[in-house]
Amino acid sequence: MFKKIFGFGKNKSKADEKIKVEDERLKIKELEELKLKEKAEREELEKLKIKEEEERKELEELKIKEEKERKELERLKIKKVENEIEIKKIEDSEKEEVSRKKGFFKSLKEKLEKTREGLFGKMKKLFSGRSIIDEDMYEELEDLLIQSDIGMDMTLKIVEKLEKEVKKRGIQDPNLVYDVLKDVMEGFLISEGTELEVDKPGMNIILVVGVNGVGKTTTIGKLAAKFVKDGKKVVIGAGDTFRAAAIEQLEEWADRAGADIIKHEQGSDPGAVVFDTLKAGENRDADIVIIDTAGRLHNKNNLMKELEKINTIIKKHVGNINYESLLVIDGTTGQNGLNQAKVFNEVTKLSGFVVTKLDGTAKGGIVFAISEELKKPIKFIGVGEGIEDLREFKSKEYIDAIFE
Repeated sequence: MFKKIFGFGKNKSKADEKIKVEDERLKIKELEELKLKEKAEREELEKLKIKEEEERKELEELKIKEEKERKELERLKIKKVENEIEIKKIEDSEKEEVSRKKGFFKSLKEKLEKTREGLFGKMKKLFSGRSIIDEDMYEELEDLLIQSDIGMDMTLKIVEKLEKEVKKRGIQDPNLVYDVLKDVMEGFLISEGTELEVDKPGMNIILVVGVNGVGKTTTIGKLAAKFVKDGKKVVIGAGDTFRAAAIEQLEEWADRAGADIIKHEQGSDPGAVVFDTLKAGENRDADIVIIDTAGRLHNKNNLMKELEKINTIIKKHVGNINYESLLVIDGTTGQNGLNQAKVFNEVTKLSGFVVTKLDGTAKGGIVFAISEELKKPIKFIGVGEGIEDLREFKSKEYIDAIFE
């Protein structure tokens, strides 16, 4: 009985042990499952974190993109406004330029009223008062042209050209001849090379010649004022040492214009003034040097020697570089002015002419005579006292202003 009981107890112990082992196994399994679950949850959590980070970065990128787009939109708006402002400025500038040109032409027309109402008014009446085109008409035209200081040779050229052009166009009405004459006379004016060549790098030189009383000193002063206004550094050389008044006038103009002036005492050597002026121009980094010359030399040989000396000094400084050599002529002196031009053209290499005082003459024919006979361009015309009244010569503008 005891054995049985003892055996039963033993079996029960084994069963308990087995149960205990099974429990332990189950616990281990549950623990492993729990760990796996925790791992899976942790991995899922990590994925969620990664996804959140990706979403956060994506959101940040979207914000950055939106900010860039906002800035770009703002930039485009600003650019649009700037473009609109620039377009408005250009339009205003163009309107101003058109207005200025209209005003300039109107002003030029007013300044040349004496010439237009004098010579060209008579010519218009000549054509409008006739019923046929005949030799008498051309002869009367010749008389008017000669009276206008155009000169005999130039007059014959104009009339001959006019007759050919009238026949070529088949014109029968005398009233239409005036417009043909306008075209013919414009053709005798040199339209190329009328601008001063003073934009070369370094120092540009303008030599100004002419007799006393033609407006030479005033022309130099106005040129200096124009260049200074354009931002140029200008040095003036008072090379007319024979007249104290010329030196004083240039000093006044230099002060008004904001230009430097190099001068010596009255009666000193003009060549020395020119030399010192060129040196000063180099040392002061001048853009433009304007040199005045004596205008009282009536003897052709003396004039030639003086100008040769000055040109030699200039060439020693600049070498073979071309420079402007301008002759100033009084537009009211007619054939005397033309004769002066011929003499100066013989003794020095002129690059062009400045014809002054055209607002004070009813003739004005010298402009055509100079341009055609000397084959050199007119670069400026003087039509008044103001600085703006020294105007660049444009053949078409001039013709339009004197022909009604």
